[in-house]
Amino acid sequence: MKEKIVGFYEDRKSIVWLMIIFVPLIILVVGSFMAKEIFWDSFLWRYFWAPVVADAEREPVNGISAGYNIVNTIIYGIILVISFFGIIELIRHFDISINKKFVYTLLPWVILGGSLRSLEDADLFKSPFDKFMITPMIYFVLGFSAVFLMLIGAHLSRIEWDTDKSKYMGLLILTPLPFFYLFLGSFIEPFFISFIVVVLLFLSLTFLIGLIYLDLDEKYLFFTYGTTLLSISLSYNVYIILFRDSANPLEVVIITMLGSILTFLFLGFFWISGRVSLTGFKREYFEIFSRPLNLLICWAHLFDASSTYRGVTAFGYAEKHVLPGFLIEYTGPEILFVVKIVLILVVIYVLDILLEEDFSEDESLRSFLKFVIIVLGTAPAVRNTLRLAMGV
Repeated sequence: MKEKIVGFYEDRKSIVWLMIIFVPLIILVVGSFMAKEIFWDSFLWRYFWAPVVADAEREPVNGISAGYNIVNTIIYGIILVISFFGIIELIRHFDISINKKFVYTLLPWVILGGSLRSLEDADLFKSPFDKFMITPMIYFVLGFSAVFLMLIGAHLSRIEWDTDKSKYMGLLILTPLPFFYLFLGSFIEPFFISFIVVVLLFLSLTFLIGLIYLDLDEKYLFFTYGTTLLSISLSYNVYIILFRDSANPLEVVIITMLGSILTFLFLGFFWISGRVSLTGFKREYFEIFSRPLNLLICWAHLFDASSTYRGVTAFGYAEKHVLPGFLIEYTGPEILFVVKIVLILVVIYVLDILLEEDFSEDESLRSFLKFVIIVLGTAPAVRNTLRLAMGV
């Protein structure tokens, strides 16, 4: 039975994915017109769009508050799983290697998401653009953009160039960005002189074009755009942190140091335990947890816990996610560190120890899984930290 299902999927892969993507969309769109009260008012608006609008407006909308609820949390989780496997299929189709280098080149987009989200908290974006800077909409936008650029780069890598392709790559990188900035500028509040951003834009491009010659081929075109956009976004963050009266610039140092110290102590525990026979820990556990991607997982989630802890205890913020909010309410914010440590232990144990043989034949799947887990920790941590530092 399993072989028949797999065979059916392999033979009709494109049709299956088109149905997965478009059938639910068609049902929701048609339903919103044909039975508006059921599909729009009672479902899409109530559980998905209204919380986004409420977040952007900073007040409840028709009695619906900002934040996550059980329904949208479950649906977003399903979308995340489907997106994960869909992107994996695209990556395999275009023969893009998923390894440490792949993860590193995507990190600017992850940080960009947190940076832009914090700028929305600072009321930088005008309506209606601000709605798309709200979580999780911003990650749909950035995720689609990164995948789109990745596919363009992969396609370019298959083209036989008659001349020096680096010239064309330079034009491809340079040309759209000024137009993008001019378009985006109409949706941004003028916090400071625009030419500063333009200067940063071209300075970063000068650096990034050089990186193309350092073994970053066309498949990593999205890295160049992601890093350039990140330089623009962070320039606004830095300006607000430096010149806003209510800013708390030390929070960047405090939270980053707290997350780093906890990561050091966490790894130190395995290093010491591996050398004390009474603990029963094997020495290779330290090597496993200190692998680059595993180290990023540890730091990202302890960084996230640190930023939430500071926000709740020092500034009176509330957790919007359903499960963490429940745990904080009944046990206190300290529970987040315990939850994160358990999560780190389980994830790394399952991926690198329990299922080591299973993933040995498909290292790409394991690497991409780790990337998704890194995103789930890094993005909210960056947003929280920058928001606290900006004092918004």
